[in-house]
Amino acid sequence: MASNVLDPSALIHALPNVLPPTKKRLEYPQDAIAALVHTALVALGFRLIAVDESSPARSILNSVLPDEWNQHGPGHYTFRYRHEQSSLEFLVKIVKLGSRTMINSIAVESDKTATLDILTSDYVSPSFFPHDLSAPDAPPLIHGFISSNRVADFISQFQLTTIQKLIPGLRKEGYTESDDTSTNAGGSQPRTDVPPPAHPQPDQPPYPPQHATPPYPPMRNPLEIGRRDLDPIPRNPFSPPSLFPDHGGDGMFVGPDHPIFGPGMRGQGPEGRGPWGGDGYLPPIGAPPGARFDPPGPGMGPLGPGFPGMRPRGGGAFPGRGPLGRGMPGSGNMPDPDNDEFMPPGSGDMYM
Repeated sequence: MASNVLDPSALIHALPNVLPPTKKRLEYPQDAIAALVHTALVALGFRLIAVDESSPARSILNSVLPDEWNQHGPGHYTFRYRHEQSSLEFLVKIVKLGSRTMINSIAVESDKTATLDILTSDYVSPSFFPHDLSAPDAPPLIHGFISSNRVADFISQFQLTTIQKLIPGLRKEGYTESDDTSTNAGGSQPRTDVPPPAHPQPDQPPYPPQHATPPYPPMRNPLEIGRRDLDPIPRNPFSPPSLFPDHGGDGMFVGPDHPIFGPGMRGQGPEGRGPWGGDGYLPPIGAPPGARFDPPGPGMGPLGPGFPGMRPRGGGAFPGRGPLGRGMPGSGNMPDPDNDEFMPPGSGDMYM
C-alpha cells in the first residue's frame, strides 16, 4: 500500500524543493502557509501555470515557484493550476486578514468556490520568521509550523474544504478522500451555507406536562357500589373479618361522603372531582340562566364549599339559598338544590 502523499513529514520534507533555487527564504508566516498549500497541491498532481491572474499560462518545470511568487507578501499570494484529471483551471489566493489567513479557491470555468479560514498563529510561529532554509545552521522547518500535528490538522481541513470541492473523486496513489466533514482544529470557525432558522424549533413538543401518577383515578367497579348494604351491621372490633371488604359509606343512603362524589369519579379536582362537581366536564354557566339545576356534588361550585349559601361537606340538608338568587346567569348551578314550590301536574292522581 502506497504511503499517504499528504503526510505532514513528507510535505515538510518536499517544501524546500518547490521554492526558487536562488531564493529559499520564507519572510513571513504567511509565506510558510502559502508554500505549504502549494506543496500539497503539487503532491496531488496539480501543475503550476502562473503566479498571477492576468499572465498567460506557461509550463513551469516541476511546478517550482518563480522568484516573484511572494512579492506581494504577506498581504496576498496568487497561484494558478491545471490538473490532468480536469479540464478546468484552478485559481488559489492566500490572503492575510489581520490575525487570520484565508485560502480562497475557485474552478474558474465552473465558478465552483471553496474557502478555508484559519487563525494564523494556530499553525505557524511568528517568531520563527524570517527563515532561510539555505543557511547551514538553519533550524528544522517543522519548528516554524509548531508541530507535525498542527500541519496534519491544517492539511486535513484544506483537503475537506478545498480539494474535495474543487476536484471531487481525485484519483492519486496514496490519496484517499475523507468523509469526516466535522474537522475543526485550532481557532478555525466552522462554516455553513445554511442560515439558522428564524424561529428555532422547541426541544420538546408543546405537550402537557407528564405526571408521575395517572391524571385520572382508577374507575371503580360499578357492581361494587352498594356493597355496604349487604353487611349493614357495624363491625365488632373483636369479631372475625367481614365476608366483604369495607367500602365505607357506599350504601343506599347517599350523603356528602358517598364514594360516588369521591375518587371514583373522573374529575381532576380534589378527591377526583372537577371544579364544578361531578366528573369535571360541566363548564362554567353550563345551565341557562334561571334553569332548575342542582350541583352534581355536595358543596360544589365555582367558589368552593366556603361560599355563602353552599352546603359544606357533611352539612345540613337544605340551608338557605345563596345570595345570587334565581334567574341570575349561572345561578342555577351555584346555590343549594332548588326545591319545587308546586307539585307537578297530576301528582295527586294515583293512576298517573
